[in-house]
Amino acid sequence: MSRELENRIRHLVLEKGPVLGYIPSQYDPTKFYFHRAKQHLDRFGFQEYRYFDIDGDYKPGQLETLSQCDAIYLSGGNTYYFLKNLRKRELLSFLKDFVEKGGLLIGVSAGAMVMSPTIAVARFLDANEVGLSDLNALELAPLHFLPHFSERVSDVIAVKSFADQSFIPLYVCDDQAGIIIENDKMSCYGNVKRAGQI
Repeated sequence: MSRELENRIRHLVLEKGPVLGYIPSQYDPTKFYFHRAKQHLDRFGFQEYRYFDIDGDYKPGQLETLSQCDAIYLSGGNTYYFLKNLRKRELLSFLKDFVEKGGLLIGVSAGAMVMSPTIAVARFLDANEVGLSDLNALELAPLHFLPHFSERVSDVIAVKSFADQSFIPLYVCDDQAGIIIENDKMSCYGNVKRAGQI
């Protein structure tokens, strides 16, 4: 992650608070991916973590605890599977309300992609193994977001074709980059490009 992006997130955490709710994209019995992510999240200033499984170990009574967090983290994983679980647990409206009330929402990979109006761009990264037909998502970011992007010729051609057929702008980035949206203002950090400029 770029130092500038890390510093900006650290500032937001100082502003919002140090309690983070962590939502994994799928059941992780040993919490392997959480512990790996926590090493990075600690650097942002988070001091307390609340793990909220929405898959194999789902406990609906924990939702109140999640609502008391200062920030919520949406992990990476299969974007279709993640969106299906978020919808199944009725968390889309919950997360929208959380942001509208001033909560900080952080997403990585699939967790960032579900912030868009639709996850249609996930076709470039994931298999729709769950047969999800409704691709409408959180609609918190007015754009398509494609992480892990490489500028291989085949990738560029396919992505440009997708962008040309979409009414929503498409932004691509590598693994060190990201986008922050505050008060309807978008700031790009690192190697972020709008499709059409790649």
